[in-house]
Amino acid sequence: MTTKTESLEAYKKAIKAHYEFEKQGKYSSFLINPSRAKLRQLCEERLKESNDKEDKLSFNLVFGFEYEAANRNKLKSLTDKFRPIETFLKGETDLSDIEAINITALLVDFKPRPFRVFNTKSYGFQPINEEFKIEKLAINEEETNKPSIKIQTSGPNKNLKNKIAIGFLGLIGLTSIGYTTKNMIAPDPQCMQWQKNHYEVVDCTNENQQGLLKQYDIIPFDENQSKLIKIEVSDTTTFFKNGNSLCWYCKVNGKPEFFNTHGVHPETGKALKPVTEYIINKYIKNN
Repeated sequence: MTTKTESLEAYKKAIKAHYEFEKQGKYSSFLINPSRAKLRQLCEERLKESNDKEDKLSFNLVFGFEYEAANRNKLKSLTDKFRPIETFLKGETDLSDIEAINITALLVDFKPRPFRVFNTKSYGFQPINEEFKIEKLAINEEETNKPSIKIQTSGPNKNLKNKIAIGFLGLIGLTSIGYTTKNMIAPDPQCMQWQKNHYEVVDCTNENQQGLLKQYDIIPFDENQSKLIKIEVSDTTTFFKNGNSLCWYCKVNGKPEFFNTHGVHPETGKALKPVTEYIINKYIKNN
């Protein structure tokens, strides 16, 4: 059973991993070398984009007022409140205040957030309604202006009409059951684990890892990072298209390991870099 403390540590670790990914995104200028002032500006940009009430609540709990564009100068006077987040992202200190951690998640756009939602989705149990009942079909044409389905009990066409009506009700029932069954059998992935050269969705509470897989942490599911695949390259590999890198790398023990997309190295946690002609010539073509 995962404790709240362990879940919080997993939340922070996932935020830090996603931070490495976001440093290569559209807000890289704010995140590559974060300062209190840059993080304050980024916070404003994120809140302008966010329609999530949870983000607004986290902001209110940390800064003591509701975020509005008119409050820009008020937030500027509280720039020092971003100091713990700055040092946390730089790896200099830890964060213990949950609301400050939630603001950090907002800054790097990590989801699910805030911690309450992360904890429920990653380690909690959500009830599923397994009851499917069709007791009555009653549609009032005068109130809804929609055609009603009437089952005729007498007359020459009663069998055909009965079959059509029953089939329609059956279709509704099967569609509802199919949709809910999909959620029960194949729910949204919550955790994943690196397995040799790719990520696989795993049980968040799995404590029975064996052999090689035991050395890899089970981490919260990240849709972008989950697409990462370690690849083998050669001098015939196509590394560029229209001047853009098609391959990313990170050095491990002095040698580059190559991947199909950007992200962070699953073992070292370091950000992957786009491949360069220098790397190709030194490690691929000259070997």
